[in-house]
Amino acid sequence: MARPVRSWSPRPRRLASPAYRPSWARIPTPLSPTGAALANQIAEAVDTAWLANTTTKANNGLLSIAYGSVDTGAIASVANLDPFIDAQFAAEAVGAELTSWVMHPTVAKQLSKIKVQSGSNQTLLQRVEDGLRVAGLSVFVSPKVDALTLAWGIPKARTVTVLRKGTEVVRSNDAGFYNDAVDIRAIARVGFGFLQPASVIRLYDAA
Repeated sequence: MARPVRSWSPRPRRLASPAYRPSWARIPTPLSPTGAALANQIAEAVDTAWLANTTTKANNGLLSIAYGSVDTGAIASVANLDPFIDAQFAAEAVGAELTSWVMHPTVAKQLSKIKVQSGSNQTLLQRVEDGLRVAGLSVFVSPKVDALTLAWGIPKARTVTVLRKGTEVVRSNDAGFYNDAVDIRAIARVGFGFLQPASVIRLYDAA
């Protein structure tokens, strides 16, 4: 939709697409900012499908695959990085390596407030130049992550997003004077590939 616009720094980065560096977020568009808004809408739709189970007229998403898992218990009670360490070892157990996390913005905020110990004001996580890192891996955020998921651990080498063609934003040549309108359409053809589903680790409340 299964990565992110890198303009939200030093905060965790927005996903903006499972490919993490979406070409449709960088291409020129007509009638800007209207055209750009249409391209962003497509990026949001791709994120939604990538993080979902099944979506009408779209590829199946992360929730539909036979992913690996780590039971975190109640998400609001997570107070350390143990689930993330467990997820990294779960991926290694199937010969993969996680390269990033995808989580909801509220979860990223929650993790950012974890202290090194009781009574301390020092946070366990430190912000770096390009955003937040958890257990050594970059964090990408998306409000499309479901409420039961703490985070998704993503192995970049085994999760792909195929963009058949860059987002096409076209202005209609037909007259629209009767209602002072200009018709615009935006189209993108995107596919997802989970090459080894078990290497994608879902950290979630399994209760």
